Amino acid sequence: MTLFELLKELRWVDRDVYETLRNYPIYCSVGEALTVNLLDSSNQILVEDAIQGCIQRACERRGWEIDQNYRTRGRDGDLPKNMRYYAVVTSWYNDVHTYRGMGNSATKALLAAYVAAVKEEKR
Repeated sequence: MTLFELLKELRWVDRDVYETLRNYPIYCSVGEALTVNLLDSSNQILVEDAIQGCIQRACERRGWEIDQNYRTRGRDGDLPKNMRYYAVVTSWYNDVHTYRGMGNSATKALLAAYVAAVKEEKR
């Protein structure tokens, strides 16, 4: 899935986090804040940093553990570049449940794992 497709999924599974990204405050200097709709932003670095932070805080609120990794090699040699980032979200509610995400960025991997975890939690 692309980052855009994952954000569409996030909209349906966790509307609060999605809305946070639509109204993300950027602090320019002491006392000044600018609100930016990150979902319409063309600044990819800013968007990825905000998504990463929002998802990390959402996991903390739920009491979920996060494990992220960057890999250059798989068991059989080099990994494709779109699978080098890896994230695991673990829930300890009623047993151990782990949800994995992979992608070409740390943000995409974490967002994929989070969306999978929230979807399963709602079942």
